[in-house]
Amino acid sequence: MVKREILSSDGSLMLVKVQLAKGFIGDVDQHPEEQISYIEKGKVEFEVNGEKRILAEGDKQYIPSNVLHQVKVLEECVILDIFTPIRRDLVQG
Repeated sequence: MVKREILSSDGSLMLVKVQLAKGFIGDVDQHPEEQISYIEKGKVEFEVNGEKRILAEGDKQYIPSNVLHQVKVLEECVILDIFTPIRRDLVQG
């Protein structure tokens, strides 16, 4: 239900392409890296620090450092995630 592809991890920035199937519900996540998610295709519900938003193609979501967040996929989607600094846990596996 999840396919990740690291497109770039140069300097202190990381770009990851994430493909998610309709109906996928991510675990509640929290990490020290800042994140911006850009919805390239599809529709998702993002919950960030208790606030829910529906995002569709062309929308973006900022996630501050160490803030709880979760995604629910309403339509099959492709998300471009940008992290700073690089998420070493994604690079290593």
